[in-house]
Amino acid sequence: MTRPSSTGRGDDPAGDVVEFASDDAGYSWWRNTHPHGYVLAVRRRREPLLHRARCDDIDPDRHPGRMNAAGSRQLCSASKASLRAWLKVGLPEVTGMLERCPKCSP
Repeated sequence: MTRPSSTGRGDDPAGDVVEFASDDAGYSWWRNTHPHGYVLAVRRRREPLLHRARCDDIDPDRHPGRMNAAGSRQLCSASKASLRAWLKVGLPEVTGMLERCPKCSP
């Protein structure tokens, strides 16, 4: 199931963020239809990690089960700025620079 992670109002910088939790089909569809987008992988006991949508490391076909681990969420957006804005509101305890995937270098 997909759902916007914010109000979706035009004045909300995080308004275009979509969250996927335990929805491989929806998540795969989003990745395939937004090849130039970004994914913020949020996992329990790890810092959120920013990826390009095409990154193999977040492909559920290559890594089955990884994206459905307990506490795992995928936040997707066409822009990095929207994901950073979401992070400030959605996970205010995360401070500092957003970690980026070393494989896809978003």
